[in-house]
Amino acid sequence: MSDVRSLRFRIRRGDYEVELEGDFDYVSERFERLLESLPTAQAETRPTQRILPEFTEPGADTAPSLEGIVELTPEGRPRLTVPVDTLKAKEALALLLYAAKPAAIDCDELSSLLSSSWKTMKPEAVRARASELRREGRLVAEDGRYSLSGAGVQWVEAEVLRRLRS
Repeated sequence: MSDVRSLRFRIRRGDYEVELEGDFDYVSERFERLLESLPTAQAETRPTQRILPEFTEPGADTAPSLEGIVELTPEGRPRLTVPVDTLKAKEALALLLYAAKPAAIDCDELSSLLSSSWKTMKPEAVRARASELRREGRLVAEDGRYSLSGAGVQWVEAEVLRRLRS
């Protein structure tokens, strides 16, 4: 069993916002450096620890770019709201990963999300589509968990979402 320690923090100062998430030690070090460089930083500012995956807070709005395409359930899980025939399996999988970013999602969870909001996909089919996306450089697979790569995020924003909006 993997004992991954993850840390996430977000600081807002006026018009500036900094958010960092990742390996506990790396993020903690960066956070301390940032606090030292901010003379107005308050002593009570503390990083929040979060174990992945965790979707957006329940009740939070989806990003405007996903409005009408993905909604969040009361539990905070992403759910596709577009007709089944408007998406290919790889696009549906990528949209769910885009909605859940930066959280990584395992195969069984993706299968469940796709089956409940798009159409039934067994974990084997999810792994096959994820493998295709990984070969295309659009997906990162780590310890059986999937997330979009930078190229995957750009693909979703530039092609998939644009096509769905038109």
